[in-house]
Amino acid sequence: MLRLGPKFDWGIRQPLRSKKPACLLVFLVFLCSSHCSWFRVKQTSRVPVSEQALPAKTANLEDLARLVNDAAQDVQSLKLTVIYQLTGGSINTGQISNYRETDGFILLKKPEQIRLIGQAFKVTVFDMASDGKEFRIYVPPKNKFIHGLNNQEIRSRPDIPVNLRPQHIFQALAIQPLDLQRDRDFLFLEEDQEGKRKYYILNVVTRGDRSIALQRKIWIDRFDLSLTRQKMFDADGKVLSDIAYSDLRDFDGGRYPGIIDFRRPQEDYSLRIRVSKGTINDSLRPEQFVLEQPPGTELIDLARSS
Repeated sequence: MLRLGPKFDWGIRQPLRSKKPACLLVFLVFLCSSHCSWFRVKQTSRVPVSEQALPAKTANLEDLARLVNDAAQDVQSLKLTVIYQLTGGSINTGQISNYRETDGFILLKKPEQIRLIGQAFKVTVFDMASDGKEFRIYVPPKNKFIHGLNNQEIRSRPDIPVNLRPQHIFQALAIQPLDLQRDRDFLFLEEDQEGKRKYYILNVVTRGDRSIALQRKIWIDRFDLSLTRQKMFDADGKVLSDIAYSDLRDFDGGRYPGIIDFRRPQEDYSLRIRVSKGTINDSLRPEQFVLEQPPGTELIDLARSS
């Protein structure tokens, strides 16, 4: 009598054992065919020269601090012919308003004086001034004259037609030196890259009784060691001003950015200033910064209501 059981079982197992060589064969074919686009696991391409990282200069912390202080010292006064582009609101408020471009003029004199005039069709739409302690704003289309203190917190009000403040623009236009108080203020350095540009970032921190607060961040482009951005913070870490500088070029009296963009997140506005003509370190008279209330205008005195 024939016994077919063992032979039958062997016939079933043999195909299963033969799968290992088959899998190995597929893997070898895959490796050998890696030059084919269907099986490619790595692809190398050359970055165009126009998109490659720019050459980067090197500097240490002391050099960079000196560079910022020199930039602050180089500009003591400004007389600018500009174009303003104001944007009000933000994604946080759910509404953004873009105002039409406005021609204007800016006078600035350190340590703290600034005067700004905006015009549409050669008619004044705003006139602002600050002496470092107080600010004054005249808005002819609304027949309003606003007075306030630079250091007071001012929330948006329906009777105030603009959130723009002259002292904010002074802070954006006039680079302030690194006035570090011994054993209280400290600098530390970081590096970053955005696209093809590499940056040094100076961080200014202040030590309090129980905490350390970031006060200021300064971006320096390593291609030419030019200052390209600043951020200022309050004691709680909120951004007060975010300022970007671009289009550095020669004006009468020195080099200065042709475009200044800055945001004031707490007041929900941003402003672009394009400089068409500029004079640096020209003599300016004290009376050029005086702004008096015109007769017949409505006075909004924020200093009294604070």
